[in-house]
Amino acid sequence: MSRRPALIPFLFVAALGLSACTTPAGQIDEAGAATMPPSSSPTASAPVSPDVAPSSSTEPSAIPASFASCDETVTSEFRAELADLGWVGWNMVGQEIGHSPFDAFPGGAPVGQLSCRFGAGPDVATDNVLDLAWAPIDGSAATSAQEYLADAGFERLDVPEGVQWALRGESGGWADAEGWGQTYLFTGTDVRWAQVRDDLGHLQPAA
Repeated sequence: MSRRPALIPFLFVAALGLSACTTPAGQIDEAGAATMPPSSSPTASAPVSPDVAPSSSTEPSAIPASFASCDETVTSEFRAELADLGWVGWNMVGQEIGHSPFDAFPGGAPVGQLSCRFGAGPDVATDNVLDLAWAPIDGSAATSAQEYLADAGFERLDVPEGVQWALRGESGGWADAEGWGQTYLFTGTDVRWAQVRDDLGHLQPAA
């Protein structure tokens, strides 16, 4: 397989009061060298004003079925890449190391959230990991969360799947080819998070 999953540290912006690791984004080749992955996220529209009023694409219909494990949150293509690396996924919620990217939402993180880390294993001492997160969310909670992100400096991007709120990558930080760092995606029924916007493409909705 020619493409390897990005290796992203568990880093959140200071404005959210979250902790950080130190491994840069990239890929690992057979020699163990880090290389930047190609863009994989869907194309978004240009940033628009930070109006968080829900549109027809983000009106919640029902809370989706919850995922049972982190492996279920990602696409089959990404699971194949993880298997090629010998990686597994585990839920960081409730652990002393690391925090959920949803913890700073008004009212706290949604019930049923998964803050997933993918790597060699939870007992392996390494910073070579990739972090993604998913949670079900209802309409009022989604509106409050988006208002919080707008106030925290995130920029709104309208995409076919719903509404993204993204930060520009800081100098020397982690960003995709278009310069976007950590990003939240709100659909009609769930919210997804990735440290780099491109990596949102690895997540899928619950059935």
